[in-house]
Amino acid sequence: MYYGDTGKQITKPVMVKALTKLGDLLKEKDQRLDLVCCGGIVSLLYHGSRQMTHDVDVLFPNNPTAANILKELVDKVGEEFGLEHGPRDKWFNDSVSFIGLQSKSNTVVFRHSHLILKAADWHEMLSHKLTAFRGMRDTNDAMHFLKEISPKDKQAVFKKVSEYRPFVPHVPDKVFENRFNQIWEKVYGKS
Repeated sequence: MYYGDTGKQITKPVMVKALTKLGDLLKEKDQRLDLVCCGGIVSLLYHGSRQMTHDVDVLFPNNPTAANILKELVDKVGEEFGLEHGPRDKWFNDSVSFIGLQSKSNTVVFRHSHLILKAADWHEMLSHKLTAFRGMRDTNDAMHFLKEISPKDKQAVFKKVSEYRPFVPHVPDKVFENRFNQIWEKVYGKS
C-alpha cells in the first residue's frame, strides 16, 4: 500500500505516478480526457500546500463509454498501486457528481497527453470548503483558494462564492457567512 501512517492518504509522488499511469493506459485505449477536479488534489498538486490527499474528486465524462473505460482503468491503477479501488471509495472518483460542479477554470492541476485535470473555479471550490469545513485541512485549502480570487472586494467575493453553495450538507446562511469571514480575516485581516 502506498498510503502513509496517517491513514489512507496518498502522497504527491505516488499521486503523480498513479495519474501518469492512468494517462498511459488512456493512451493505450486511444482516449483523451479533460476533466474538472476539486478539493485536496488541487491543494496537493497545484498549491503544494498539502503533503497528501485521500483521493481525486473529478466529474467523470458524460459519455457512458468513456466513463466506463475510465472506471476500468482507475481500478487497474488502484490495484497496481495498492490504492482504494472497486465499487466504493475509489482513489479517483466522481463523488462530486452528487452535488455537481458548475464551473471549470483554465488552471491545469495535472497534464498528460491523454489526461488533463483542471480545477473548478476558485469561488466554487472555496464554497465547497466553507460548506465542508472539517478542520485545519479545509481551512488551509479555503485560504489558498481565496488568495487565488481577484479582485479583493470582500462583498463581491462573498456574493459569488455564495452562488456556488452546494445543497448538501445544509449549512445555515449565517454559519456559512461566519466561515467566510473567518477565512477572509485569516488571509486579509479584519476589514
